[in-house]
Amino acid sequence: MEPLADGDALAFLTQAMVAHVAVLSDGEPYVTPMSFVVEGRRILFRTKPGARLEAIESHPGVCIEASHFDEETGEWTSVVVRGNAVERDDDETAARAVELLLEKYQAVLGSPLGHGGLQPMASFPHVVEVTIEEMTGMTSGAGFSYRTRPGRL
Repeated sequence: MEPLADGDALAFLTQAMVAHVAVLSDGEPYVTPMSFVVEGRRILFRTKPGARLEAIESHPGVCIEASHFDEETGEWTSVVVRGNAVERDDDETAARAVELLLEKYQAVLGSPLGHGGLQPMASFPHVVEVTIEEMTGMTSGAGFSYRTRPGRL
């Protein structure tokens, strides 16, 4: 395994289409997938009311992970971010999040994955900002072996 330089980890995270966010919900870990954007040293995503948002309001410390596994070569990359999440209710941040999400996901918005476009703000009315406080990235390096397999299976 090889660590990624901070700039490479940030570039990988910026390009990732899906990440998972871990929160603490009623004293238990709770992990959900999310669409997101990276702007500078912050991550923005939209969410509905529910367990994830309630957990963020109660315990703002979150962990976000994005990864990629190449089935042909066995090579993998993973980036993990730790930070504090806060709901942003100002119009400027909400508009910026929607603008960046539209830009990032425009290629799939017309596909079956897009369901005809970005969901309206009324469907996902909460914008969450995570300030990147710590970020680590790892890659398998040159191929897949007993030493580099994900999770050391």
